[in-house]
Amino acid sequence: MIGRENEVKRIVQEGRTALGFVCRSLSPVVVELIGLSRFDFVWIDMEHTGADFGTVENLCRAADATGIESLVRVPDKNPSSILRALEVGTGIINVPHVEDRSEAEAVVKAAKYSPLGERGYCSSSRGQIYGFGGKVKDVFAAANERVMTMVQIESTQGVDNAQDICSVPELDAVFIGLADLSQSLGISGQLQHPRLLESARKVLEAIKANGKTAAMLAETAADGRKWVEEGVRILCCGVDIPTIGKTFLRIREEFDPLGR
Repeated sequence: MIGRENEVKRIVQEGRTALGFVCRSLSPVVVELIGLSRFDFVWIDMEHTGADFGTVENLCRAADATGIESLVRVPDKNPSSILRALEVGTGIINVPHVEDRSEAEAVVKAAKYSPLGERGYCSSSRGQIYGFGGKVKDVFAAANERVMTMVQIESTQGVDNAQDICSVPELDAVFIGLADLSQSLGISGQLQHPRLLESARKVLEAIKANGKTAAMLAETAADGRKWVEEGVRILCCGVDIPTIGKTFLRIREEFDPLGR
């Protein structure tokens, strides 16, 4: 939540695993339900939805209302997108398709205030509690401590450069995107393919070697348990839209005999 300790950061620093859920419906009600279900964070997806930053601000507000952290995946690597996501109140910024060290460095530069980066300052943004966060120098330090930076490795080039990417100072976490990585490897959608798993583990080793936090999406609890055992500490446990759809289908099938 804004102005408070980043709970996801605290959880991973304690060696535990933070659990979250992806929101692509862009519904504040769904975000509240995720929080009320005692997840640690909500993943607000701008890359694969039509979300604008006004919508994201209200989703972050809903996350704050239920006491969970908001993670925003911005649609691109543009520093302006990173800044605007932070200004509307996210505590974890996630940038897709990062493929080399310079791109990871640019993420940190855009997300952190001086002396760690070059994030622009606005005292009246929601991300700075509308100016109620204290003196400027204190706000800079608090924001740099609170905000987590995350990049996604999801291509063969990213895998090849994983050590360099993971060695970037002030980069907190790396998400391994299995689906897009399978495409890059030429084995689209084969999420249990040995070459895909080998590549994912190569990235995991780079993450561990550089003291970063590994993040992944698991389709089942069994898959999640496997990756947690291998060191993943930020785990997305599902996506709202297919989960809602499957629930509707299950209920309809249960009631089906009554409609005959």
